[in-house]
Amino acid sequence: MTPKTVVVTGFGLFRDYKVNASWEVARVLPETGIAEELNINLVTINIPVSYKDVDQIVPTLWVQHEPALMVHLGVSHLAKTLTVELVANGHGYCGIDIHGNGPDDKCLINNELETGLKMECTDELDICTSRDAGRYLCEYIYFKSLSINKNQTIFIHVPQLDQDNTAQKLAEKLKCVIRKLLEQVTK
Repeated sequence: MTPKTVVVTGFGLFRDYKVNASWEVARVLPETGIAEELNINLVTINIPVSYKDVDQIVPTLWVQHEPALMVHLGVSHLAKTLTVELVANGHGYCGIDIHGNGPDDKCLINNELETGLKMECTDELDICTSRDAGRYLCEYIYFKSLSINKNQTIFIHVPQLDQDNTAQKLAEKLKCVIRKLLEQVTK
């Protein structure tokens, strides 16, 4: 059986963040043995915190890799554990990116997209869910991917790294989440 491709993106540095936990988790994810355990082709990508980069990179990832699952990660100072975002809005972005730009007004629409993937909080997974991805690049990248395929896209906020939430521990949790998500996709 041909391995399914799973693309996991994390973001680069922005604002006062000296380390972006989302990229650190994506970067160490291969070390969990996920590709072998789940029989997947894992692709990890670091994306700049830039609207134009998201506009260019996201559609290319879908075409180039034809993923069974697209997992976008972003850091949130509010997250205490992995936080699965359920919806993304196509409007209301006012934060500027690392280049001092906002999103292109032509691409913003006044609607909300919801992922077709189901994730429930369980003791086994130790995650929570949210319906507010933050109206910044995290929600923006999520909206862009949901616009392409809402049944194979998820966005997960990761907490800032500390002794309880190391990149390695979060990557292990992420592997469990990806396992559950792959059960839902048929590609």
